Amino acid sequence: MNRPALLIAAALPASLALALPARALQPYVLPEITLSAYQTEAELGRTGATVEVVTREDLEAEGSARLVDYLTTLPGISATANGGFGTQATLRLRGLAGQYVKVLVDGIDVSDPSSTQIRLDPGALMTGDIARIEVLKGPQSALYGSEAIGGVISITTLQADEPGTRQRAALEYGSHATSRAAYSVTTAGQRHGLALTLQQLDTDGFSVADEADGNTEADAARARRATLSGRVDLTDSLSLGAAGFWQQTEAETDGDFPVLEDGADASNAITRGLRLFAEHDAGGLRSLLSIQRSSIARREIYDGVTYPYDGIRTEAEYMGSTDLGTRTVLAWGGTHSREEFDGDGTTAGFITNSVFAEARYAASPALDLALSLRHDNNSQFGGKNTARVALAWQPDDRWTLRAQWGTGYRAPSPYELYGAWVGVPTLQPETARGGEIGVEYALGADSLIRATVFHTVVTDLIDYSFDSFTYAQIPGDTRSRGIELSGRTPLGAGLELSGNYTWTDSERPDGLPLERVPEHVLNLRLDAPVGAKARLGLGLTHVAGTTDRDAPLPDYTLVDASAEYALTDRATGYLRIENLLDEDYQVLRGYGTSGRAVFAGVRAEF
Repeated sequence: MNRPALLIAAALPASLALALPARALQPYVLPEITLSAYQTEAELGRTGATVEVVTREDLEAEGSARLVDYLTTLPGISATANGGFGTQATLRLRGLAGQYVKVLVDGIDVSDPSSTQIRLDPGALMTGDIARIEVLKGPQSALYGSEAIGGVISITTLQADEPGTRQRAALEYGSHATSRAAYSVTTAGQRHGLALTLQQLDTDGFSVADEADGNTEADAARARRATLSGRVDLTDSLSLGAAGFWQQTEAETDGDFPVLEDGADASNAITRGLRLFAEHDAGGLRSLLSIQRSSIARREIYDGVTYPYDGIRTEAEYMGSTDLGTRTVLAWGGTHSREEFDGDGTTAGFITNSVFAEARYAASPALDLALSLRHDNNSQFGGKNTARVALAWQPDDRWTLRAQWGTGYRAPSPYELYGAWVGVPTLQPETARGGEIGVEYALGADSLIRATVFHTVVTDLIDYSFDSFTYAQIPGDTRSRGIELSGRTPLGAGLELSGNYTWTDSERPDGLPLERVPEHVLNLRLDAPVGAKARLGLGLTHVAGTTDRDAPLPDYTLVDASAEYALTDRATGYLRIENLLDEDYQVLRGYGTSGRAVFAGVRAEF
């Protein structure tokens, strides 16, 4: 697309930005606190970084079974998947793939140390236990260390936040013989809280290898997940807590590109995580001490041969903070982390020790400044320093201007360093620098518009080389820059229009765009009440300008529809239609996607 056309394309969503994601933009009103943008909690309007906040109500209204499907409705996020539920998926944040995105669940780092790059595969991550999501964008290594070049996704599961005992249940059935169920119970007293969620999904699926290429065998998948969290206040100043999860996933696959055809390949995994913590708040000093351990055991089956991969992460962290008067907050701490890999006949790992500090200063009631610094020392390559500065200015109740600039890095994974035949122990970390400038304007209590310009540069990227048949450092810069426009507005009679548009201009050192990164993504959603008990929703997604294997993929447009009805004060029935117009499309060359799919269910609280 030429530049004039690009400006027109950007201007159109800008005019629609009163519409711009569906429901995902409620975060700027509710809730008002972010837990991820700094080392300590802060008001959303007083952060220099862009933070998208998703609530439980947002997830239920949109209805997706997979978290990755909901996340792609947010500005700046795209994803690809090798088929349906349970198959390998990759999130991209502002054009940067999963190895540049840190993902936390209840504070547990769930990125996979056994993968070729340390990254989360979100293809089987379900939404039934999620209470809140924060998506923090831009280079955040100064806060979160390696991998946080593109940003951080922090997920909080259902917690026992209200006194008494509450139960939630949901049942769903639909296309591809898909059944989904979730049950949660939370109980809390004056000094304790406990939450448990159990969920499952079974599906006959559709063919991983695209049916348009003559593949007709459906590829099934199933998942079981349990999530548990608890907290007890021993005294007014000391609390102990724990959070953990377990998930088993089984998915059928059809080989790998370019040999994609019906077959008996499969991918099975068991993931576990546990975090224990103690919080102490007395004498103006707040302290948090935590230890965590997460693991994944993957079994990839190709042509009847099973290939095992195991990854383990163990981490201990201390964080402290204090207020200096009414304007300054200081935070500091340190982390000890060990990441281990076992696969392809190789056992490897490394240790990272980190120290960090942060100062936040309210220069005036309208202006906030922050400086974050971090030093990581890795047993493989030595030390790395990162920094971030952030500014937020609210000249009045309607305007918010924000800016941030930061540096980051990604440590080579154990597989890239030591994998049999392909590992290169002399690889050095990728480095990055980037920033953003954004403005947000509240047109009214329920209307807003936001625009953000971003630019990130990754230097000495690590990729697989078909010249040496090993991983190699690619000299030069990889760039990702663009514009995010988003907003929402009521249309009267209870109707709300919302959505977002993202333009991403990416470039590798060879001058070609990053593969599988769409240049244009537009999301729109219309929500309408029908009487006092019903609600209708209509969503549209348009994706254009994607290349895969150095050739363009066809643009596509998807339309989804939903309806829900309050059966009682505590139970709601719903209907969801995905790909309403039965669009034939691909997000990865040769891999299948679902046609029109219909799901019906009920959810209740008691």
